[in-house]
Amino acid sequence: MRVALILKYYLGQNPLAYYSRLLDSVMQGYFPCEQALAAAVNKSTSIVMGAPLTLYAEHPEFTVIQKSKSTLTTQQVSRYKLMLSRPLFKIVWYHLVNPATFLVHEVKKGEETHNGAIYTPEGICQAEDDPILDSEVLFVNKFSTIDQETGVRHTGAAVVMAHSHAASETLHITAQLTLLSHFSAQTAELTALIEAFTQSSGKMVTIYSDSAYVTTTVHSGIGRWRRQGFLTSDGTPVAYRVLLEQLIDVLTLPKRVTMVKCGAHMGGRDFISWGMR
Repeated sequence: MRVALILKYYLGQNPLAYYSRLLDSVMQGYFPCEQALAAAVNKSTSIVMGAPLTLYAEHPEFTVIQKSKSTLTTQQVSRYKLMLSRPLFKIVWYHLVNPATFLVHEVKKGEETHNGAIYTPEGICQAEDDPILDSEVLFVNKFSTIDQETGVRHTGAAVVMAHSHAASETLHITAQLTLLSHFSAQTAELTALIEAFTQSSGKMVTIYSDSAYVTTTVHSGIGRWRRQGFLTSDGTPVAYRVLLEQLIDVLTLPKRVTMVKCGAHMGGRDFISWGMR
């Protein structure tokens, strides 16, 4: 990330220093605007020493944080809002030449760039939040039961498809996946999700899940992990890396996709409750 420190004087603005900051592996997984905000504020804190600070940006950064809340955890959103609310600090939309762009920077092959004109939180497949009208509807869920006679645990996942008729909806299981009993719930959920995306190749589809983990993964998490090389902050591989890489391979198969988080164990008699059972 590149930052320019500017001093205002009577003739205009005078660049005092240019900084290029290497962000840690976690921050490198954020979107460019989020990286820029963190780098600029953190780098300038020890320099301005509590003096008034104005951050000139090519679009309102607070709006960026609000729009990107699905790509950040609650703790990360709180951290950014704390930055934006510190005393003697303000952000100004600046549409003229950005001095930070004068800092020499060679763009490497495959490096993500951002011109500040449009900010769209990019999931790998651009998944949406709201159900798509007249689309195929799938439900993904995990299950874990214990055989009362043998005491053996059975773990698996299922994909259920909804069919619309003139006056009713019917459901049928399109995939029932059996896993080893020691596999985690996240493994089962990711396995079902991979199957759902594979079944939806070339189609418009709305996928329901009661799992916050898989919903966040599709909307933002997997994009962040991919940019970080599927490594954590200490350089170790993330959990379920193999499944996440398999998920990336199928995320772009549907023509259009919506991933909807629904309640767990709702027990109602509505269509979604039946689909998640």
